Amino acid sequence: MTETNNRTGGRAILLLIAGLPVTMILASTWLWYFVERGDIDIIGALGTANSGELLPDPINIQALEFEAADGTQTSLSTIEPKWTLMLVNDGPTCDAACNELLYITRQIRIAIGRDYQRTRRLLMVDTPIDAIQSSGEPGSVYDVTEPQALRPQLEREHVDLKVWHRQDQLVVPEAQLMPNSWYLVDPSGWVMMRYSTEVNYKDVIGDLKFLLKNSGG
Repeated sequence: MTETNNRTGGRAILLLIAGLPVTMILASTWLWYFVERGDIDIIGALGTANSGELLPDPINIQALEFEAADGTQTSLSTIEPKWTLMLVNDGPTCDAACNELLYITRQIRIAIGRDYQRTRRLLMVDTPIDAIQSSGEPGSVYDVTEPQALRPQLEREHVDLKVWHRQDQLVVPEAQLMPNSWYLVDPSGWVMMRYSTEVNYKDVIGDLKFLLKNSGG
């Protein structure tokens, strides 16, 4: 009898685990449906009126496939669900603004503390990583006196950063792709919020800690 109960319990646990991704997707779809209808004030609920900007037309990128820095195919659906700090860089140069975003998101993730492992950083590029140069404006904090290959810099200074080649895939609605900004992606793959470099990093950390505390992702 005990063995039968154990088997039944084991099957129930496996079914529960298998159903989690579907549940997360359905929950996200439900949430955005009511947000768009105006039934839920998510900005008020998150307390982000003065920091992150909730995207009016969020898109889901979980099922899209990209090329990782090692040449393999990857997607958010094949890795552990986490809150993702996503940067988008177009063209063959990571300039001073790009380098600033790399630095800011790295420091924010470190400052999250014990929930560090529940987040990730992701750089989306439309140019193969080995063809991108790092440069900066002369005299700026993020000045790179001589243009250099971006990849070694990332491997040296941003070891936690994933770099994915998106080619021509849309990861942020065109009208909402802004300079000097990075984007927050929820564990279900929804690109949901934009942060500019003008936002105080303490406000961003407050937002993220609230989300991490009140979510299972």
